[in-house]
Amino acid sequence: MANRPRYLFLICPDPQLIKAQVDERLKASGQDGWEIKPFWGDDDDPLPPAFWTDLTIKSLFPQPKALVLRRAHALKADQWDKLDASVKGLGNDIYPIFCLEGEWKGKKPSIPPALSRRGLYKKARDAGWVWESPGLDQRSLTDFVKGWAAKAGLTFEPGAGQALTMALPTDAVAARLELDKIELAAGDERVVRKEHVSLVARTGEMPFFDLMDALAQPGAEASVWKRVIDDHSKSAKDQMLFNLIGFLASQARMYWLLAHGGKAAGSPFMLKKKAPLAKRLGARGIARMIDLAMEAELSLKTGERKYEEALDMLMAGLIDLFQPKAQPRRY
Repeated sequence: MANRPRYLFLICPDPQLIKAQVDERLKASGQDGWEIKPFWGDDDDPLPPAFWTDLTIKSLFPQPKALVLRRAHALKADQWDKLDASVKGLGNDIYPIFCLEGEWKGKKPSIPPALSRRGLYKKARDAGWVWESPGLDQRSLTDFVKGWAAKAGLTFEPGAGQALTMALPTDAVAARLELDKIELAAGDERVVRKEHVSLVARTGEMPFFDLMDALAQPGAEASVWKRVIDDHSKSAKDQMLFNLIGFLASQARMYWLLAHGGKAAGSPFMLKKKAPLAKRLGARGIARMIDLAMEAELSLKTGERKYEEALDMLMAGLIDLFQPKAQPRRY
């Protein structure tokens, strides 16, 4: 207990930074073997009986538990009242981490009034048990990239690190998707070169290649939607959607070849990145991908749906198709 706060507030609108901070705090806690148990403040039942059992009843088993309450800014006053009373007698094997992920108002975090008046928040604030970040900006991206490179065992050729930092989006989920691409390109050399930076999608523009990659990343849906909407607001809407439909058809052909041992056209880097998803989709998934593209095209041409409706249906279908099934909500 001496090596960590009794409990912790993480205040940041960026879920990727929240996750990284949870991992960092647990590593620095002085205890090993944490079982991370996520709960969600915006669920219908955000604090189920299992949460209270873990929080208040000492377990017979020695494994410590981190109770990570995501989107805790959505909790109601009576729920904060119960938490206020319950955190006073915590044991060393329980670590509640409350994640407030609401949007900031300017440079200040938005603390729910129902929480700011409670003793558990005042105690945390006075004791230094509160971490705040408005999210990434150009300055903090430098440290973000350095941390990623150190963890991945990568080095930079002169000028590549700065160029990469300038090219990345300031949304941490989107930035990590781009960095995954860079890590693959670095290959066995583990060196990030200047030419690799060209793989990063320009901020505000999402090429279809990045869209397809992002759809398969758990927890990235909000980032995908934001960038898709930004792209479409700058272009001819119907034409952009028809281009996407055509791209889906070509991707389906490539996935089919990769899944069935055929020789697909494309760079070795791209094919290596696409192969695992192609195998996971299989024949049925690839057929569903073609169906979604045809349904979107037909609904537009017949006037059955407007552009926004067709895009909604297509994106929802792709997210459902590409996301791994039977996965619990991650912290």
